[in-house]
Amino acid sequence: MTISLQAYKKMLLIRIAEQEIANLYLQNKIMSFVHFCVGQEAVAVGVCDALKKEDRVLGNHRSHGHYLAKGGDLRKMICELLGKEYGSSHGKGGSMHMIDKSVNFVGSTPILGSVVPLACGAAFEQKYSKKDGITVAFLGDGAFEEGVVCETLNLAALFKLPLLLVVENNLFAVNSKLKDRRSEAYDIEKIVTGFGVTYVKADGNDYRDVFGKAKKLVAEVRRGKPAVLECITYRHMAHSAPIFDEGYREEDILEKRLKEDPIDKTKQILLKNGVSEKELVKVEDDTKKTVMESIKFAMDSNYPPKESLYTDLYAS
Repeated sequence: MTISLQAYKKMLLIRIAEQEIANLYLQNKIMSFVHFCVGQEAVAVGVCDALKKEDRVLGNHRSHGHYLAKGGDLRKMICELLGKEYGSSHGKGGSMHMIDKSVNFVGSTPILGSVVPLACGAAFEQKYSKKDGITVAFLGDGAFEEGVVCETLNLAALFKLPLLLVVENNLFAVNSKLKDRRSEAYDIEKIVTGFGVTYVKADGNDYRDVFGKAKKLVAEVRRGKPAVLECITYRHMAHSAPIFDEGYREEDILEKRLKEDPIDKTKQILLKNGVSEKELVKVEDDTKKTVMESIKFAMDSNYPPKESLYTDLYAS
């Protein structure tokens, strides 16, 4: 399978945006928790490239890449992180509560595993209302261990919902290893298929593998066959904040992460396919320019007016 230059551009935009946003965090420009997806770009882009505009996407606490891959507005996203009025939630959602219905990014939620039942409800509504499109939810390996995931798998299979769960297995939850959290017999594939849901595993560091398998699964999901795509990937930074933690890592050590870096792997494939180094350098320069212009726009943007403090808020 060939890789389009457009896919590389999307992955590169996510990578450079994340790196520059990390710098903003270190400069105390972002005053809330922020979780970066550096190293996981191939999953977001590979899956979203298999979707249509009417398809819905939901994310978790690490969803900058999911939003941008679905066609989200970089300026709106950075404004949201900085608490500015132009943000996708007018500065009230921040990094972990993004939403943009214009691209059918239904929303992200940081409560572990909570995105799964919400996505189930969205998929149910699509089927009940006889709408076109499917619902895709991104979750981590730790979130998959939540009991609500099993409840969702059962309901999705029972009602034949147009639901695709994408498990981004980056091998760690905060700094807790899989082997310390799961029994030796723990098997995601057996859990998923036990409910009659289709299961496929992909190399989350390889855009071609993710896109190819996501495309096939999406076609099945459109026919009312819910599915789970588990992508094995590496997060290059810590669970939260832009630091590089090495002490507890055994599998995804620095050397291996660099070797399996999805951006570099994609670039090497493009070079082999005849794309010139000069063209790729221009793509990198143009992307960096776009990101820096978006950051300047966000920095210069206004904060929400005090009068809007309680607008769009709900409390029970």
